[in-house]
Amino acid sequence: MRPRVALIQHRAYDIHGAQEGLERTLSMVDQAVASGADLIVLPECSYPGYYLGLQNDPLGAASSWELALDKFRHKAAQHKVLISLGIAEICQGTLYNSAFLMGPDGSIMGHARKTFLWHFDNRWFTPGDEYRVFDTPLGPVGMIICADGRMPEISRELCLAGANIIINTTCWVTTGRDPKSLRNPQVDYIIPTRAFENGAWFVCANKVGSEADSIVYCGQSMVASPQGEVVAKASPHRQEIVLAELELETKAHTKAMALRREHYSPEFSLIGADNQSTPLGRLLDSPLVPRTAVALVALAQLSRDVSFQDYVNQGGQMASQLSQQGVNLVVLPEAPCTSVRDAPTLLLEALGPIADRLGIYLAATARRPRSMTVVSGPKGFARIYGREPVGASGAQDPLRKSLPGSGDLLEIGGGVRVGFMRGYAGFVPEVPRILFLKGADLIVWQADLGMGLEQNVALTRAIENRSYVALANCSSKDDSRNSLLVSPDGHVVAETFPGVNQAVVAQISASASRIKQLTWGTNVFTGRLPHLYQKTSQR
Repeated sequence: MRPRVALIQHRAYDIHGAQEGLERTLSMVDQAVASGADLIVLPECSYPGYYLGLQNDPLGAASSWELALDKFRHKAAQHKVLISLGIAEICQGTLYNSAFLMGPDGSIMGHARKTFLWHFDNRWFTPGDEYRVFDTPLGPVGMIICADGRMPEISRELCLAGANIIINTTCWVTTGRDPKSLRNPQVDYIIPTRAFENGAWFVCANKVGSEADSIVYCGQSMVASPQGEVVAKASPHRQEIVLAELELETKAHTKAMALRREHYSPEFSLIGADNQSTPLGRLLDSPLVPRTAVALVALAQLSRDVSFQDYVNQGGQMASQLSQQGVNLVVLPEAPCTSVRDAPTLLLEALGPIADRLGIYLAATARRPRSMTVVSGPKGFARIYGREPVGASGAQDPLRKSLPGSGDLLEIGGGVRVGFMRGYAGFVPEVPRILFLKGADLIVWQADLGMGLEQNVALTRAIENRSYVALANCSSKDDSRNSLLVSPDGHVVAETFPGVNQAVVAQISASASRIKQLTWGTNVFTGRLPHLYQKTSQR
């Protein structure tokens, strides 16, 4: 099946221009139908507008929402197409930021309410309380609304329930001096990552222009494929209709869900736990001294085409050089050579004396008998970090018991907490989410990957968790892979050149990573609704 999708990117209208905006938007629906669209998607709060507080009467501003919705239902029935619309909904005196999916007969096939409210949303909207997937002529469809895309659990819930298309009605906001070059992290990397990690199509419609002389939209309505590729995207500043064909198949979704099963851990249950019962909840209530809660971290990029002995020798040599720069932790990448027999023991024997002599922590990886991070440190410190075996008994890996020490997070510097993941686990959002909920200030991702998606994923993992993310990748002469460190606000603060042995150093501040607020009124920790994440938290 290859359905044709039309994204209507219309000019923003505030509540004073709601009726004019409604008529113009309905006219654009007619234009989209003429293109042969099977599904037409419009932005968040296409009626009456996104900012409802201009007259301090949000309920009054949205009072005609049902009449507006009926006009779109009529268009759906008239043209026999699916239409998805973002609208401010009133139900029993309560305002919701909602999306409706109308069928070819004008019926309401689906209805979603935004749950992760953004900024001033909280002043008048109430969050929704469910995630549902709807059967349509295009197959199972889920709906999210704008900032919902920032929370990995929301799209995951829908895709675990079978959705192969996620409709995203959005009001992606931005700032900038040039309307032709506006940016937004959801456009740049979050939505492509969501599509890839779930193996689903994401179809997103946004506005252009501004409302209330202060809220600027970045346009760039887009379609992202299950492979994480942007196959269609609008401009940042023009009102237009974007068209794309979706090739609906289940291979990517099956692969994404299989990867999740492979990296499943009983610790996924933490995602469904009450916020204040998590380690992070307790940590955020603890005092912190910003001046001392800092650490210097180095990523050592090594060639993937080396022997195990070369991996150890080059890693040790880099660590010696980096210790002179004051680093607290040196991270080596995951490399094919680390699958040698008895790798954990050999790494501890080889790197332990070096880390002890230098007075630093040195993290390497072992792929056998299972993926793990082996950390050596001062005063004989030795610990491993890795997945517990998946099984009914939940028993620990015997190898973990045989090695000296094990644990969840490493603490360096003046209290900076570090969690580790390896390889393809970085593409499974639950894995870094667990580290986030355990209180990791820095999520280290040791990898040997050259898929071309790693930077987008690292950026997404940083901003969705408001934590530092350090991708220590192998180098290869055959691709452009590299290593990088991302700040909690989604900015690359250090990165290597591709194809060379190189290290980069950057400072980590626990005070920065423990600010979980994205903007006023929106917090990636307190904004979680764990009681709605039951599928994500289970096997």
